[in-house]
Amino acid sequence: MIKLLNKHIPFNFRVKNQLVIAFVLGCLLSLIMIFLGPFGTYDFQSSYKHLILAGFGIVFSIFYLVNSRIESLWFSTRNYKWTVTDEIFAFIALVLITSIPIHFYNQIFLNDWFNQNESYNNYVKHGIWFFRETLIPIMLLILPFFLYLRNRLGKVHSEGKTTEIEIFGVNKGEKLVLQKNQILFVKSSENYVEIFYEVENDIKHTIFRNKLSSIKEQASFLSYCHRSYLVNTSNIKRIKGNSQNAKIQFHLNLEIPLSNTYYKKVKSALPL
Repeated sequence: MIKLLNKHIPFNFRVKNQLVIAFVLGCLLSLIMIFLGPFGTYDFQSSYKHLILAGFGIVFSIFYLVNSRIESLWFSTRNYKWTVTDEIFAFIALVLITSIPIHFYNQIFLNDWFNQNESYNNYVKHGIWFFRETLIPIMLLILPFFLYLRNRLGKVHSEGKTTEIEIFGVNKGEKLVLQKNQILFVKSSENYVEIFYEVENDIKHTIFRNKLSSIKEQASFLSYCHRSYLVNTSNIKRIKGNSQNAKIQFHLNLEIPLSNTYYKKVKSALPL
């Protein structure tokens, strides 16, 4: 049992995949609300009934993304390992995080809570009932799709695997496969990133449509050295200048800026 709980499983570190999962699960919840009519919603009357019921899915999608960002932070503290235990806690966290806004949405749009003049205690009691009798059964219906999508779109990260890394852009077909030690730095410009890498002692670069933060998620070993640059500290030749006007130098006289904000962190990462 313990071995199963500690088994490494895929994790969705890419924002694009997290958006896809949030959208699909949100649509699923909307369909459940519209066609199954849980907790008496089949009696709800409104000119915009289907639109209001679909709103449950939108609220869920938003807070799924919030939970995904929390997961990503937890993932980084776990040395980029994700286990069955982590997945269980992630689902429990998702249920807890979504329960409050979904119940609030239900009270506002279906029960007209603000015009009922009900007490706060009644609101809390109804929330507990809603969580136990409604939200948990619905989330159990969603659970198989939750597990399938996360496994299908995720990727296993573990020590001892190849040093090869895949970097993706937003547009279809934007993919770069490199060894980690080939990457020198990544430069950001508006909605594009330019990846500089070494191939047979020659410097090459590739431009993708993406954000620097997304590249950082995909290649966590890279470090910020400037708000517009990520650097592979293992390939730095030396740092020129002081903290106010520092430059990072690679071989072939290639240089990028090093801001005062990241000066100490980058310098401490260099081998003595």
